[in-house]
Amino acid sequence: MLRALTRPRRVVITGMGCVTPLGIGREAFWNGLIAGRSGVRKIEIFDASSFPVQIAAEVADFDWEAQLNPKDRKHVPRTVPLALAAAREALEDARIFSNDLTLPERRAIGVVLGTGGGGLAFTEQQYEYWYIGPTTKASVYTIPASTHGGLSSELSMAFGFRGLSHIVSTGCTSSTDAIAYAAEHIAVGRQDLMVSGGVDAPLAPGILAAFNLMTVLTSDWNEEPQRASRPFCRNRSGIVLGEGAWIYVLEELDHATRRGAKSTLR
Repeated sequence: MLRALTRPRRVVITGMGCVTPLGIGREAFWNGLIAGRSGVRKIEIFDASSFPVQIAAEVADFDWEAQLNPKDRKHVPRTVPLALAAAREALEDARIFSNDLTLPERRAIGVVLGTGGGGLAFTEQQYEYWYIGPTTKASVYTIPASTHGGLSSELSMAFGFRGLSHIVSTGCTSSTDAIAYAAEHIAVGRQDLMVSGGVDAPLAPGILAAFNLMTVLTSDWNEEPQRASRPFCRNRSGIVLGEGAWIYVLEELDHATRRGAKSTLR
């Protein structure tokens, strides 16, 4: 039931976490920005040597297996460990510890994530197993893991949140839209706290080939990948694919104040 409101409640950001091509975690990301480093490099996640575009903003040195139980590692797309790592940092930053939450507190926390590609790279790998082999490596969870809508549920289940759990997929604006919807849920009284942001991991041979067919990727900087992303230059020649996760904890102001949370943005 929605609470009776005389005016929209104020929303603050009390936590942030990220896994990025510039580095893993807030500090590494910020230090990369300050240093003016580029996160674009030669693709290493698969052999792209035969493609006209051989570069992307790939997250390096990410221990994705550490984010998952061993039994889950063959059944989820790369977006899941990326989102889990960023969410864990964001919740720790906000001092939200899921093991300490009561059931009413868990019901007051929702998840809204944005993703453009969801589990498409995972789906592509499953097709390879089925049509080329070995078929024994194909996942029984191919359908739920390939469906965008299951991504937010992965976070809800991992942290035991019982509030609403939604995915927004509107292309390049997915994460921005997700954060706006999350803030709205808090403002109108549907939830007290939201975990929100975006995650994508579109680096796979078929996806790269499809982007190449659209001729929207830059193919001019394979030997100088750090110079490839140049959206405001007159000699720009296309975009660069990238992956990563950026997650925020959004919270109602009075709720954050009562529990002594620090607020990073109002």
